[in-house]
Amino acid sequence: MAVIFGILSALSFGVGDFLARFSSKEIGFQRSLFWMLVVGSIFYLLLYTFFYGGFNPNLKGVGLSLLAGVLIMFGLLFLYKGLESGPVSIVAAIVATNPFFVFLIRFALGTEPTLLQWISSVVIILGAVLISISASSFKDSLGLNSKQIKSTVIMSFVSSACLAFGLIFSQEASNYLSTTETVIYIRFFSLLSVSLILVLYRIRPILTKKSIPILIFQGILETTGYFLLVSAYSFDKIGIAVIISSGFGLVTIILARIILKEKIEKIQKIGIALTFIGVASISM
Repeated sequence: MAVIFGILSALSFGVGDFLARFSSKEIGFQRSLFWMLVVGSIFYLLLYTFFYGGFNPNLKGVGLSLLAGVLIMFGLLFLYKGLESGPVSIVAAIVATNPFFVFLIRFALGTEPTLLQWISSVVIILGAVLISISASSFKDSLGLNSKQIKSTVIMSFVSSACLAFGLIFSQEASNYLSTTETVIYIRFFSLLSVSLILVLYRIRPILTKKSIPILIFQGILETTGYFLLVSAYSFDKIGIAVIISSGFGLVTIILARIILKEKIEKIQKIGIALTFIGVASISM
């Protein structure tokens, strides 16, 4: 069951992130994230009420959820900006390295890594370097200059780091709250923080007819991915579902290749393969 939940979660996240490419281009990445969180929060709240119900908040848990929510919001904001400008296959692969940053943070906090995790970290770094180098091959096909490509690569790494820190605080928050309840608070604080950004930059949360169905599916898929992961934790303490779900970036890359016709060079294929092999290994 954990394997099934992991696969479904990876598919949900992967397709949801791919849809973010289109909604971001249609209404802007800030609005896309805002409306995704609106739809997702409502959908998750309905799922939580139906399957679980009841709230038992406490100050430590909510405080940690606040930090996680803000960090995850920035992680998604940089991700959506990267997906908007492209190339999608580069952005998705780099952002998927966030387990590596989780590993580094845990190591800095005193966790003793295994030999496999050290080897995996080297593999991930090598994969990320190859992917970054291959990004220049998209200059002609996407009409991007070197500065734009470099900006996209940097944003992708920042997104990955923010999501990693967000995950750390999420895990800490779940020590004081139920895992499923923690997600609700995190989503709320993510929505609140992106709303403040819209107000600060005077961005009106407009919608277009074309963006509405995309955002509905995007919000539902993103939320379904989280719901499957946190639900799996009740019978999957080892975290098999989390390891499998880390393949979400691979789903996005495949969709980019099939639908957007993004050409993936040999060096990028090697980098992608190394990255996901390393991510799967370091999460064990």
